[in-house]
Amino acid sequence: MNRIHLVVLWHMHQPQYRDPETGRYVLPWTRLHALKDYYGMVETLREFPNFHATFNIVPALGAQLEEYASGKFNEPWFSLAFKNADELSREDKSEILSRAFQVNHEHLMSRWPRFVELHEWSRPAGGAQALVAFTARDWRDLQLLSQLVWMEESWLQKNELVSRLASRGKDYTENDKSALQEKQLELLRLILPAYCDAASRGQIEVSTTPFYHPILPLLCDSDVARVANPSTPLPRRAFRRPEDAREQLQLARQYHEKTFGVKPPGLWPSEGSVSDQTLSIAAEEGFQWFGTDEGVLGRTLNVGFFRDSGGIPANGDRLLRPWRIQLGDKSITGLFR
Repeated sequence: MNRIHLVVLWHMHQPQYRDPETGRYVLPWTRLHALKDYYGMVETLREFPNFHATFNIVPALGAQLEEYASGKFNEPWFSLAFKNADELSREDKSEILSRAFQVNHEHLMSRWPRFVELHEWSRPAGGAQALVAFTARDWRDLQLLSQLVWMEESWLQKNELVSRLASRGKDYTENDKSALQEKQLELLRLILPAYCDAASRGQIEVSTTPFYHPILPLLCDSDVARVANPSTPLPRRAFRRPEDAREQLQLARQYHEKTFGVKPPGLWPSEGSVSDQTLSIAAEEGFQWFGTDEGVLGRTLNVGFFRDSGGIPANGDRLLRPWRIQLGDKSITGLFR
């Protein structure tokens, strides 16, 4: 049997949801996905010590995780979800109804009968009926379940407090809400250290992305867009700032070293965007590999990777391999998903 070399790369990207002027998180997705996914994804690997993976942690995500871990963040939905139900204003209640059910109904909400019940009760008249009909008990249950549903799976099973709240399923108290709030903060503090630990024991590699997530080829030379699409409308005067592209890579490397203690060996370019110029800069800055998708490779080689009925790609021998790209006296290896 032939040996298979499989590369598993999790691209973990959340945009910057924090308003730079107010410091307020306008959307809660970094916190919620951190609670549900990020810790468990890396901790599960402890059960399989011979399995290795790569995680690409975008600097904007890492910075948000750091702020959430500090406990000093301004996220209105977090505050509102744990506000005393007896003190909720009509505006608070409207916001809860618009936020609480923003969850996968089939796979997450359906596990919680009381959550499903509250959702069904909230639907008539676009939520207007719930504003006047819901009792304090209903609001407390809705607040807590809207947060419990996002908790990490192993904590739902094994953590004494979280599993107890999950088993009860309804009739929550203000003390229950406060306790869950503290548990969320505790879990948020564990996430980045868990990745540092997995990297230090050699089970994962952590790669990075240009710091502010710009499209590097366009920073270097906006006219390069015509290489991929000759009809692309572009500014009359080309934008060319390769020094800015280099700075984005340097800032990402500096953040990575500060957070994980080592230089990032690999790079997932923003939106997988690459060009000869940007790869030359990346190689000069010490990056050993980059990842992007098969569309880039196909356009570069002028071949297709169409699948047959069994899912086997044409030209698979060219797709399912790394490519070493020589750029002057530097080289960099490309992987194509």
